[in-house]
Amino acid sequence: MKKTTITLLAIAATAAAPAAMAQSTVTVFGRVDVGLQHIDNGSKTTRVDSGTYTASRLGFRGTEDLGGGLQALFFLESGISADTGNAAGGTRFFNRGAYVGLSSKDWGTVTLGRQYTPIFWPFLFADDAGPLRLHGYSAVQSVQRSNFLRVNSAALQKPVANGTIGSAASGIYSVGISSAFENNQVIYKTPSFGGLTVTGAVGAGEGYGDAGKVYGANAEYRSGPLYLGAGYTQKRGVVAATGREQKVTETLVGGMYSVTPELNLWANVHPWKYEAGTASGGSIDGHDYMVGISFKLPTGQLWANYAAKRIDDCNACDSSGFGIGYHHLLSKRTELYASLGRVANDDNAANSLNGVNPIRAGQSVRGIGVGIAHQF
Repeated sequence: MKKTTITLLAIAATAAAPAAMAQSTVTVFGRVDVGLQHIDNGSKTTRVDSGTYTASRLGFRGTEDLGGGLQALFFLESGISADTGNAAGGTRFFNRGAYVGLSSKDWGTVTLGRQYTPIFWPFLFADDAGPLRLHGYSAVQSVQRSNFLRVNSAALQKPVANGTIGSAASGIYSVGISSAFENNQVIYKTPSFGGLTVTGAVGAGEGYGDAGKVYGANAEYRSGPLYLGAGYTQKRGVVAATGREQKVTETLVGGMYSVTPELNLWANVHPWKYEAGTASGGSIDGHDYMVGISFKLPTGQLWANYAAKRIDDCNACDSSGFGIGYHHLLSKRTELYASLGRVANDDNAANSLNGVNPIRAGQSVRGIGVGIAHQF
């Protein structure tokens, strides 16, 4: 990916020593993705949307060489609704990441701020839905990472409560993902040991404000055509009315294997448990899984995947879906894409496709999208 790089030279001098020169780099980067979608969620609509394939964004990253293999680094990224020109993060300006840290080739990297939880990376690197991965129509996004659960409240066989992690609206009870950006995290990643890296994270809840406390870890292994990743996250919130703690715990094992330089096979399995913070202390268990295939052409890429979600302790609350896509590469930075996806919901399930919810539980969501994505 070609990026616009601004290089700054900082020169510091002291009376007791010769002038010292430290080099820093600041990179401006981003993506602009706008597509045309036709969605049937029980009501058909055609729309122009930003991020049909991958979220539009503008970011800044930089490093400073501190000597001895040590670097300072920072990262700031803001989501953009390119179809309207508005910020995509509401009042949160750098909604897609804001952190600073230190990195050593011998000792690893420590970063502090708003960052992806460690479990995100095995999701990402065990997905090949387009050159930028995690296509909005990928079943990883629509079935696995849209929600842990989004179901008719009346279908749940165990009591639940409204809190910072799980809550009901219009008769639908939902528990959002925790494999995305979380605030106030301190994350450490080891150097690579024979292709293996390990990452750990602690996120201060700071009074359970802004979605709760987070703990996470992953282990990733890369060797030639093989990628294997495993991740863990526990996120804690609170039921404000009672002060009881809500908690969701998830694990993931995923991988991708290049059978040939053109053909990739990828899959994951993702079990989780939700503790709703009720007086009875009950929990809801679930899991989902995904299988996928991709094939690279001289000027493009084909991909397809399928995922299914199974929820215990809930009547007719399962869902499944598939995604299919083709990407035509006009250059290393610009591509045209076409995609097709469907999420099938059981009678009491209400999973979404590319951010579009069904108009009622039990309704399937279908979509076709075409668009252009450019990265810089």
